[in-house]
Amino acid sequence: MRLVGLIVLILFSMTGCSKSPEPEDSIVKVISSCSSSDIIIKDIKGRKRADGFMQAQVSGENKSGTYQVLEYRIVWFDKDGFKIESILSKWNTVPAYAKQPFYINATSPDTKATTFRLYIKKEKEVICEEQYDGH
Repeated sequence: MRLVGLIVLILFSMTGCSKSPEPEDSIVKVISSCSSSDIIIKDIKGRKRADGFMQAQVSGENKSGTYQVLEYRIVWFDKDGFKIESILSKWNTVPAYAKQPFYINATSPDTKATTFRLYIKKEKEVICEEQYDGH
């Protein structure tokens, strides 16, 4: 319950975060924007590849003057909104060098994936929770 309160607090405390609207046929839908004082999520994309697997790409920037290790997790969902169980939905790390961009790329574990949810945290603190769908 404490984690939910933290997420709500973080989402309400963000200001000035906006994204341009996605095209009608976009497979990505941004529900809310994510940022902290020093980690900025700049762009999030999703697409179906020719082989049927879904691909996610996230770009962000570490605005701080210190190196940070971020942890991220992508949870994949099918067209009915059911979670696709996979070892690929575990927490992974990505380096965020001082005052530099960082990138996260992931491919779905199954061709049935149509939606994904992104979680990013640093130092045991959730800084981003995004839901995406292709509708």
